[in-house]
Amino acid sequence: MRNFGVRALMCCFLSCTVLLGATSSFAVPATRAAEDETTVAIARERFKEGVTFFDQKQYDKARVAFLQAYALKKHPAVLLNLAQSELRCGHEVDAAKHFSAYLRESTTASDSERQAAETGLTATKSAVALLDVNVDEGGAEIYVDGSLEGVSPLPGPLYVAPGAHSVEARKGGKTRVQQVNTSAGRQFMADLSFAPKVVPSVAATASTTVPADAERPAPEPEHVEPSVGRKPFFKWLGSSPLAIVGVGLTGVGLGSGIGLAVASKKSYDDADSVAAQINTAAAIDSMDSTPDTSNLCTSPSTWLAKQTPPPQDIAGRASQYTAACSKYEDTVNTGDTLKVWSTVGFVTAGAAAVGTVIYYFIDPNAREDSSRSAAREPRRIAIVPTVGPAQTGLTLLGSF
Repeated sequence: MRNFGVRALMCCFLSCTVLLGATSSFAVPATRAAEDETTVAIARERFKEGVTFFDQKQYDKARVAFLQAYALKKHPAVLLNLAQSELRCGHEVDAAKHFSAYLRESTTASDSERQAAETGLTATKSAVALLDVNVDEGGAEIYVDGSLEGVSPLPGPLYVAPGAHSVEARKGGKTRVQQVNTSAGRQFMADLSFAPKVVPSVAATASTTVPADAERPAPEPEHVEPSVGRKPFFKWLGSSPLAIVGVGLTGVGLGSGIGLAVASKKSYDDADSVAAQINTAAAIDSMDSTPDTSNLCTSPSTWLAKQTPPPQDIAGRASQYTAACSKYEDTVNTGDTLKVWSTVGFVTAGAAAVGTVIYYFIDPNAREDSSRSAAREPRRIAIVPTVGPAQTGLTLLGSF
């Protein structure tokens, strides 16, 4: 089975919770142990609800369920799934914060899980603004629009919605405030230093004397003999039917290439969603947050039989895995096909554009004075294909 691009939901995050019991090894009151077990049980139920809603693509409901589970049990698996849900239901700022927190705090995450979190964080950056807060003292509380975001020094940039924000630092009765106007996909700086800035008494200035000669306009040439050249490109373009066809092919190729590229990406995203569902089901069946799924799609019955304990309905679960794996492969194949046709569209656009430009240089009607064309030496042009490790294309040789 392919390596999945997004490792989404891990259902067994609570299985590593420390067992609470009234044994001689744990000096915990029975009432406290019962309360902890109740909290864990409720958190587990909220997490399962979140997984179910996520599989049904009800991402708003999944977000609420994961928020409740994380409030009861702050486990990295819940944090990752919360961020994935927020990304899919339009809460990009919260998703960026939680993806970033997961990457900082999760010390046992697998490579695929970290890659999923990094991919999700990258996806949010086109919709949020990054805000670096510079404070010259440690231990200052940092507020954005009145909400506490952390204590200096911050572990990294803050993620905020595009627009105007009030950034504030507070420490020991001292306060520094700065207004920052942000925009999506860019990084900004807020300087909240408490130390007063030293302004030099005498500013060194460079000489700005402009020579008198520099103010004089350059003399116009006495006489320039007009040269016979080519018509402006766009003027020629409107008068040449063949050139119009070339421009049309360029537009069609470019438009189809872009449209097919978008459709290809959509297919790959759908494949990632199916892969995430397969991983979630595998985590539940194996009671392991990072199960080995190397042969799950090739022989689901054998994989299920090796689990401890194996599911009760192995045949039924194997049929579900077979259907899901087939859907994943079909979606990936569709994405590959669309990607090929997208490339064809872009190549067609490029070839048409290059052909139009070449035709501009060899078309006699593109000359400004066509009456002299017979007296001129015929133009010799060669189109040489160029293939190398750094580039591939066509090279135009000759004189014009």
